[in-house]
Amino acid sequence: MKKNNCVLTFTLILIATTIFAQDFTGSATYKTDMKMKIKLDSTQANTSQMDMIQEQLRFAMQKDFELTFNKTESNWRELEKLDKPSGGSGMNVQIQIVGAGGGNDGLLYKNTKTKKSIESTDAFGKLFLVADELEAVEWEMTSETKQIGKYTCYKAISKREVTEMVFSDVNGESEEKEEKRMQTITVWYTPEIPVNHGPEGYWGLPGLILEVNDGRRIMICTKVVLNPEKPISIEIPLKGKKVEGEEYEAIMKEHAEKMNKMYGGGKKKGQNSSFEIRIGG
Repeated sequence: MKKNNCVLTFTLILIATTIFAQDFTGSATYKTDMKMKIKLDSTQANTSQMDMIQEQLRFAMQKDFELTFNKTESNWRELEKLDKPSGGSGMNVQIQIVGAGGGNDGLLYKNTKTKKSIESTDAFGKLFLVADELEAVEWEMTSETKQIGKYTCYKAISKREVTEMVFSDVNGESEEKEEKRMQTITVWYTPEIPVNHGPEGYWGLPGLILEVNDGRRIMICTKVVLNPEKPISIEIPLKGKKVEGEEYEAIMKEHAEKMNKMYGGGKKKGQNSSFEIRIGG
């Protein structure tokens, strides 16, 4: 009986989404945070230096994004952020994240009706226009709920195999490799906002996704504006070198390998130094 009630609940949610999503527009602001694993040997950094590096990297990962949407289309873009003062320590970590909405000039367009996406992204000083299929996510929907702001949200889970990039340097010898792992993605969506959109590449649930946690990164909605007085216009990116999704991934992998060779490029072997950075997919 409990299973039948759950099925009935989500059937009603789907019906409500279909009925009320007509001419529905809105915007949602998200904050993101990401965990990174960094290992340095004791000859390269003391505890205070390690803490500072971790803090700077975490700040680099903390971004604000805006999702604008109508019934079937959405735009995802990064909002401008002021740089954080370095504190005068003399050490500074610079990091560039590429991918969906990865730069201030980045724009991701998704169409959940045609199941297509187009992204204009600035990566390594070049502008690319990446056309791809929307990934069909197999969601396991649950009856668990929680409040995010004034919205009642339902929990959904998905599992997938992802590739983790590992950049390391030991005694001047740099190495980059891929490691596969199983990733569990937990999201919270609200049928009270009846569209099947979500942040970044997430979509496909009977309500707007307000929170995403993939084990390494958290994206949480902090503000929602529905049917604003000023009409929302959804843009289709047009600028950049046109590439398919797989071609773009190959280009990014090649650039990552080139950058990895630069780590430790000026060091001599035998210095007994090492570091390792892991970036999860």
